Amino acid sequence: MTDIINLVALVAFVLALCWRLDKIRRGSGGLQAIAMTVAISALTLAFVVSTRTSAHYLDEHVYVGSSRWLYYALLALGVAALVIVFFFPTARATRERRAGHEAFPLVVALIGLQVALVFTPDSLRTSSVSEWSFKNWGFALFYIIASAYLAYGFGACVRSVFKFYRVSEGYLRFSLGLLLAGFGLLAFASVLQVLAVLGSASGLIGAVNSLIAVRTLDIVGIVAFLVGISFPMLHSRWTELAARRRHRRAAAALEPLWSLLTSAIPEVVLPEAGRSPTQRLHREVVEIRDSLTQLSPLVPEEFDDVDDEVKVAMLRDAVEAYRDEGGASGPVRPMVPADGTGLDAEAAPLIRLSRFVVEDSAREDPDAAEDVDAYVDPGHEVPTTMRGVQARD
Repeated sequence: MTDIINLVALVAFVLALCWRLDKIRRGSGGLQAIAMTVAISALTLAFVVSTRTSAHYLDEHVYVGSSRWLYYALLALGVAALVIVFFFPTARATRERRAGHEAFPLVVALIGLQVALVFTPDSLRTSSVSEWSFKNWGFALFYIIASAYLAYGFGACVRSVFKFYRVSEGYLRFSLGLLLAGFGLLAFASVLQVLAVLGSASGLIGAVNSLIAVRTLDIVGIVAFLVGISFPMLHSRWTELAARRRHRRAAAALEPLWSLLTSAIPEVVLPEAGRSPTQRLHREVVEIRDSLTQLSPLVPEEFDDVDDEVKVAMLRDAVEAYRDEGGASGPVRPMVPADGTGLDAEAAPLIRLSRFVVEDSAREDPDAAEDVDAYVDPGHEVPTTMRGVQARD
């Protein structure tokens, strides 16, 4: 079970590391971004070092016990970086200053781990954690130092994340809640391990049940941490995919109105459509609104006060008049106001008009009746023609 958890965690950290490197490549800098990259890199390498093959190679070619020291050193470095990442800046304390302060306990812990390892017999340096191995004070001291530092680091993360949690909302609050739970469980597990080691080394209490509880808390805490740290990335990706799907359907739904208007004013059509659904939708909205502005002198003043079906009839008359007269003269005015701010709000009233364009065309051309539903549901494909007007690709 532990090997499976380690494998899943390794894959998650590798994916997160790739994501962080891509963010840095795109120009996201700053100490917090660097600290996050260091944290993910250190934790990823820690899981690599913990594998049997890597540990055996290090113990054989470096020195006995080096894999254990390197594993906890990387964990300590990753936790120290997380403390900097989640540090809540104030007027008196900046993230840069906190980074300098975190260097001292980290260095002390790393030196302490190495000193404890020196006083640990070679036969115990690679042995598994057990109640018997803790009888050796060098071995016990190693785990006391490692667990104490992890408890300190995770505790600092809990304090900082809680400050962010109080002022957050939405999906970020959910993500921080998972992080808070994960850090809290990991901190508690580290404290419990210190107590278990002390009790076992002194012979006062047995450590078997405590070590089982520590492993369980570690697994649950790691899972909560991984989900919490990955949730913003997953939420961002899901939001992006949902927006692309929504914009693709909206662009398809706008096609009939776009075809009607640009058939009379082809000069408003931009030379390049763009590949993404968002670019296509944005272009259609711009071209439709440009066409409406140029047609506005030919559209009656009561346009804004009538139903959408009547508006479509007025637009058809304006298009015919524009063709007959070779243009339009007179003052222009904005038409079809947006429902709000943003691209979706700009497109919404135009989509409603576009659906009536389809229905009107279906009434005049019975052969087009089968295409009505395709326009009413933007998820369907767009017909190639509408009222004799060629639709674009």
